[in-house]
Amino acid sequence: METITVNEAFCPQNHACPVIRVCPTGAIEQHNAFSAPVINEEKCTGCGVCTNYCQTFSKN
Repeated sequence: METITVNEAFCPQNHACPVIRVCPTGAIEQHNAFSAPVINEEKCTGCGVCTNYCQTFSKN
């Protein structure tokens, strides 16, 4: 299974992450609008849907 990582250098971290809504398993979490999103590895299936929406997310 592939893993998804968050590259904080590409994330402006000044808004609610819109990609949270596209994750089919709810694996993308954000503690507040000024923090980078994080991947909950227990929920993430590595499907990569998030990578189609934002360059912050990438497959490894």
